[in-house]
Amino acid sequence: MTSAVGVVELRSISKGYETADQMLKTSPVAVHHLKPICPGKFLIIMSGDTADVEVAMAAAKVEAGEYRISDFVLHGIHSDIIEGLKGRKSSIAVDAIGIVETSTVSSGIFALNEALKQCDISVKKMNLGMAIGGKFLAAFTGSVSDVEQGMNVFISAMDQKRIIHTTVLRSPSEEIKQQFR
Repeated sequence: MTSAVGVVELRSISKGYETADQMLKTSPVAVHHLKPICPGKFLIIMSGDTADVEVAMAAAKVEAGEYRISDFVLHGIHSDIIEGLKGRKSSIAVDAIGIVETSTVSSGIFALNEALKQCDISVKKMNLGMAIGGKFLAAFTGSVSDVEQGMNVFISAMDQKRIIHTTVLRSPSEEIKQQFR
């Protein structure tokens, strides 16, 4: 069982690999995402016991230095985030859809985790920066009221400067629903 997830976003790809190497040599963590994202950023997402993740993140802060854009540790991560990192999506039928777009991957994951913990919603899609300019894009579903509540929690958990756009599709067309099945 994963008790914590650490996320580091850097503005240099080569420094990203160097930072990841130091993190992995410092602590026994499991890597979920370790690769360049657009535009020339690098994203590291790893998980493990809280103490191991904290040690790896401390090493990342030192190693990344001025190349670090953002970082954080999530304790008690929602299982939908882990499933989304693995490319799996919920099989729950699409009712309403909340779609969020943020300027950084790390801030989007943080806010989505808060919404998942507080609301009865499920992740349908997560895009971690590739082919979308390094942004975070996520879609979640549930009843209309749950999706609206989830969107409110997401927005309140974010630095407003990092939000590009959010929307709630209350009765999405069948064609749009197909995009999230």
